[in-house]
Amino acid sequence: MRVTPFTVVDAGEASMQVFVVGSFVVACTVKVARLPRPGESLDAADFLSEPGGKGFNLAVAAQRLGAAVDGAFVVGEDAFADVAAAAFRRQGFPAGMLARRPGSTGGGVGFVDRAGENCLAVSLGANLSLAPEDLDAAALARADLVMATFESPDAPIRAAFAQARARGVETLLNASPARPIDPAILARTRTLLVNEVEAADLGLLDGDGRAEPRAIEALLGAGPECLVVTRGAAGAFAYGGAGPQVQSAFAVPVVDTIGAGDAFAAGFAVSRLGGCTPAEALRRAAACGAITVGRFGALDAFPTATELDRFLRERTDDGGGNDAAASVPQASRERP
Repeated sequence: MRVTPFTVVDAGEASMQVFVVGSFVVACTVKVARLPRPGESLDAADFLSEPGGKGFNLAVAAQRLGAAVDGAFVVGEDAFADVAAAAFRRQGFPAGMLARRPGSTGGGVGFVDRAGENCLAVSLGANLSLAPEDLDAAALARADLVMATFESPDAPIRAAFAQARARGVETLLNASPARPIDPAILARTRTLLVNEVEAADLGLLDGDGRAEPRAIEALLGAGPECLVVTRGAAGAFAYGGAGPQVQSAFAVPVVDTIGAGDAFAAGFAVSRLGGCTPAEALRRAAACGAITVGRFGALDAFPTATELDRFLRERTDDGGGNDAAASVPQASRERP
């Protein structure tokens, strides 16, 4: 068993303030030659236990990229709660971000095969008890960006996004794991980020992976200014005021894809917050994902701003990135 070390960024030096409506999971990852069949036991080449969860991953990845992070997280009253408390301390997060509730802390298990593909199972536990009352009003008032994932319940997301939009602050929703989106949340979401499976579940892609322009137009009319769809090795694309934008994936050796989507989401959000155009933000986000998949585990795989800038200086193999003349992969070029 290996325990991941931590990289701490001095939040006091950060000018961008991010608030995460969070989730925490103790993540156990097993490396196997191939994914198991039902009822099958496999030998594992490696095992890793580390702090995780989509909300925690977003917070860590955003901090590594230079943002000061606050938020609201809930854990249970068990041994894993102490793991969470230690992780937050080592990361340098404010102590008030973490609350305890009766019950179990979130936990998850993932299998990763030789190609880096994975399958996961997550028990959210105490994360489901996160409530609007857990949101720190002062921390929210300082935020330049509020982020959430669907590992958190609707009520705190709805409350945090309402406060943010009332002040004209940006919001980003990573609607994963997939579930129907509350119209009140969608109306206050500025950027909606999903993968292609989740996009299909929302009716935004057809059965062949092509964009459904009318569905995307309806979604953008319901609140978001930007829709981002990630497609793994096929890259990502975005719809919004600038029309379709496409970003090819960087060609890198893949070790582990767990956490890549969280790295992408944080990279896109922090880049936009830092003044990047959607096209520039897509490229930086794709690079964050590419760096992350090259390492086993998620927590210590997320790049720092220095690592990201070095990677982008050294790489020219992203297919020209956001060429306005390029077609969106497996999607209509018709602007929604």
